Amino acid sequence: MPHAALTDLLGLLARVHEGRFVPLAGPHADDAQLAATFRRAAVLALFTPGQTEGDTEPPAVDLFLVQRSPALRQHPGQIALPGGRIEASDDGPTGAALRETEEETGIARHHVQLLGALPQVLVPVSSFAVTPVLGWADTVPPTTPSTDGEVLHTLRVPVARLLSPTARANVLLAGHRSAGFRVPSGWVWGFTGNLLDHLFTELGWTRPWDRAAEHLMTWDEARGAQLRE
Repeated sequence: MPHAALTDLLGLLARVHEGRFVPLAGPHADDAQLAATFRRAAVLALFTPGQTEGDTEPPAVDLFLVQRSPALRQHPGQIALPGGRIEASDDGPTGAALRETEEETGIARHHVQLLGALPQVLVPVSSFAVTPVLGWADTVPPTTPSTDGEVLHTLRVPVARLLSPTARANVLLAGHRSAGFRVPSGWVWGFTGNLLDHLFTELGWTRPWDRAAEHLMTWDEARGAQLRE
């Protein structure tokens, strides 16, 4: 019998194919005219059965994230899904997502079962049109990032912990608001926070949380200054 979370993911993609998926709105909503001027990229939301012993809280799966190096010029210290720009040599968004994931986490593409892609979304702040790709891995080897200097470390995070009401807040930075998920090494926020918030909601995984809760983020925190200490 397939893992319950895998069934949920496949059901979500079926809704995409049937035109019943609710696309991400707000600043990341797709716009054909604007997207034509943006660079194309892809990210991989790679799920795997949970490994926390005794953790039975649904959906009982882990998600792989990467924490960018605080020494980078762009988006230093941020926590994101593995991914990056689509190169001419890539087999479209799925090929780019697999390549970038292997470079950033060390998880080879043969470990990943590609499930499908979600509709394109935009990241206006960096002028990227991003295709989110969903993947599944029954088992994965230890992660070993191979992108020199780009990734500080890989995070394997139980989704149930991300969805814990105590880990949720709206992150406020310079007048901008985004969905936030607290993890031990910081916050998942911005584009990644908004994308995951929408994905979990569409999967039916979101748990009730205090939607008035706010985390006031400083620029030092946003740039990963605490990671240099």
